Amino acid sequence: MGGAFSDFFGTPDPDRYEADRHPDLPYGYWLTSAGEIPGEPPLVDEEGQLWGSVREEFWQARLGMPESFYVNRREILEFMLHYLAIIDGRFVERSEKATDVFLGNRHFGDFFEAFLSVAGLVDHNGRSLTTEGRAVLLMLFATRTQDDAREGVGLDWIAATRTVAGGWERETAADRVTQHERIATRMANRFTTGVIDGVPVVKLIALRITSEVPVRSTIWTMTWDDRDAHARNEFYLWLLERIDRWDAWSAMVTDHGIRALTEHFMKLAFCDRFSVTHRHD
Repeated sequence: MGGAFSDFFGTPDPDRYEADRHPDLPYGYWLTSAGEIPGEPPLVDEEGQLWGSVREEFWQARLGMPESFYVNRREILEFMLHYLAIIDGRFVERSEKATDVFLGNRHFGDFFEAFLSVAGLVDHNGRSLTTEGRAVLLMLFATRTQDDAREGVGLDWIAATRTVAGGWERETAADRVTQHERIATRMANRFTTGVIDGVPVVKLIALRITSEVPVRSTIWTMTWDDRDAHARNEFYLWLLERIDRWDAWSAMVTDHGIRALTEHFMKLAFCDRFSVTHRHD
């Protein structure tokens, strides 16, 4: 069976794969180990070429991707795994839509769907996997790194990694948020993280003294894209570095309104960005 991706441009043939391969086994099952220990690389294909892993063979021989893109291979193949899993529907909820993956970017979504269709991994309607597409999905599942394998499969992973953070980085940020929020609860005016209708938020909770009793109320909020809790956590950690300003920011909302604080944060973000750029010059 030919391996170069360019061999398959044109009209996709959904029956091509199962004519040569077992339809129920993961992609790459035909590669054999040439290492001293059974199962270890290098792996040998039917033409005698050596590969460091099944993913490497799929990336270069099957998809025809240049070796210069090797550094981004894991992230791209992980994205493909989650997209195929959403289309397949066996591993994630049917409520997750492939259209949500691209945040409404129709051109990018259409291109990626066309790419997978021409590659022979999804049908021409983009609604189901081909036999080879299911085999690739099984292979990508079986060859995940230990870090990636700790996370679920589906739209949650895609949304989280839009911030270009690995699982370990997101877990670390979440742990730091939990730790520091215990300290922040002692403050009269404090920021806190939360979720409203499934959307990650940061809230500013202020203490106001009324004629009767002290009352805590939310006076400012900022939301992120659905499921993008990591970006929310990073913003909260940015706020923690400026915890001495929380009372003043609360007063800013009271005196000048919600928009004043939002605009203030935008100005601070740009100042920090230019400050970091200057330090690296």
